[in-house]
Amino acid sequence: MVIFPGWHTHKFPVGVLARRLAKRGWTVMWYDFHDRIIDAEVAEVRESFEYVASKIAVDIKKQTYSHPYHTVHLIGISLGNVAMSMTADKYGLFSSATFVAAGDDLAVDMWHGLRTLYLRDEFKKEHISLEKLDTTWKQEAPKNHVTRFKGKDVKLVLSKADKFILPQYQMAMMNRLKFAKANVVLRKRRTGHIMTILRYCLIDNVP
Repeated sequence: MVIFPGWHTHKFPVGVLARRLAKRGWTVMWYDFHDRIIDAEVAEVRESFEYVASKIAVDIKKQTYSHPYHTVHLIGISLGNVAMSMTADKYGLFSSATFVAAGDDLAVDMWHGLRTLYLRDEFKKEHISLEKLDTTWKQEAPKNHVTRFKGKDVKLVLSKADKFILPQYQMAMMNRLKFAKANVVLRKRRTGHIMTILRYCLIDNVP
């Protein structure tokens, strides 16, 4: 089990999720991303996600070489879905995946999300348009990696009241996965971004 955490969620609630899974017999790899993995430094964000995805892919390869697991399940939470999708490009032997509150495009999600409006303002000050940012962060858009999930079982947990990653972008991600012929199971939640993540990590039957 490999967990890609959301922004500022490593210790809680993702740490609780990791312990829940471990108690059920899963071997769990989980990570902590720097607070500035998403900020107004365009090139640094791109480099950070590339480094994280490459590092995690190598970690998975090493772990599965030492221990030939029957199943490798990936869990992406919020911003962690960006890293998870990029990692899937580098390690394609995973068995299945779960997307929790996942948008389809990092630049677009950030531009319109309530939590990251301050970043949009910073980009505007630097005369960086959404179109330019979206082009620069092309590899950071989960929608551009959906073919890696073809034929795989995918659970998508969608927040219907999300103000951080808007529901229409989560639906767009689901549609992209279906179009790529992933075996998608949708779980809708009426709660917002944070409560959807809390429910998944603390209460839901996981993975």
